[in-house]
Amino acid sequence: MQALEHYEDIKDIKRVIVRTENLNPEWLVTYFGRLSVEQSLICLQEMLSSNIRQNLQVVVQVATKYSDLLGPAKLIELFEQFKSFEGLYYYLGSVVNLSTDPDVHFKYIQAACRSGQFSEVERICRESNYYNPEKVKNFLKEARLPNQLPLIIVCDRFNFVHDLVLYLYQNQLFQFIEVYVKQVNPTRAPSVVGGLLDVDCEESVIKNLLMSVRGQVPVDELVAEVERRNRLKLLLPFLESALESGSQDPAVYNALAKIYIDSNNNPEKFLKENPLYDSLVVGKYCEKRDPYLAFIAYQKGQNDVELVHVTNENQMFKHQARYLVKRRNPELWGHVLQESIYRRQLIDQVPLCSYSRLIVGYRDRYPRIH
Repeated sequence: MQALEHYEDIKDIKRVIVRTENLNPEWLVTYFGRLSVEQSLICLQEMLSSNIRQNLQVVVQVATKYSDLLGPAKLIELFEQFKSFEGLYYYLGSVVNLSTDPDVHFKYIQAACRSGQFSEVERICRESNYYNPEKVKNFLKEARLPNQLPLIIVCDRFNFVHDLVLYLYQNQLFQFIEVYVKQVNPTRAPSVVGGLLDVDCEESVIKNLLMSVRGQVPVDELVAEVERRNRLKLLLPFLESALESGSQDPAVYNALAKIYIDSNNNPEKFLKENPLYDSLVVGKYCEKRDPYLAFIAYQKGQNDVELVHVTNENQMFKHQARYLVKRRNPELWGHVLQESIYRRQLIDQVPLCSYSRLIVGYRDRYPRIH
């Protein structure tokens, strides 16, 4: 210790400073405050090279105390040079919570994984706002940890759900797909189902997964994901279960209506008797499949503009006339009779008694009718 206080030549300092068995650790850490940045890095490298097992602890203490001065990048490089992930883990653990450097956070995740500190990997993946999510995701996939929760957390936070599902499915880590949907974020079930469909997962697996989180899944998003892949019938057990449990979600009824329409499972009865589906959504879905069913949906919701359009396009003037007579809406009649090129066809379908009342009631307001 006295020799170090007198030496100034770096060669002399290097020769003595490795004798840590004869140096007080607290004194040694303080001593580094007298050295330049370059001298400090040289001495730390010499200490690790001389006896990494004996000197690692004090090197970590020095790195922690003078981190701002020496720079995290240089210190990370130093520990990595000697493949000391333990040292890197303890050093970065002391600075990561105060750092906004993405590389510090990434290297800390790496070091924690390689040191077996998986709970800390999970914590930093969940709490840190500074790591590069793409970089961390790729590292965790390559690391193949025994617990995939850190990867699940990163993919959930930064919307890499599709990548996550593909990775877990292709590596036969099915239990972690269940962990994600059941325990981490059930609202992501639609994206998970979409990913599973993309890899041709068995339908029974998807159905069981959905039933396990029934009531927590956003149905409109789920339907959109499945419908985009033309697999809507897959949801029938899930939707009927929601129906039986008393769901009032219009998305449930919209999806059931679409399934009943495509499977020709008495759709007319469903559309006429059920008040909870969105008539605009279902009507639009029916227009190219069965215009009459579209008419029923629009009639149920009194969607005048859409009903007139679909009946005009499909020459359904008898249905249109009956609807207009039943509605008894002067503005609607005025719009149809004055603007439509199908006025003659419509009038021919109006029952005589209804037509007479129409003329008497509206001739002053609409002279062209008279």
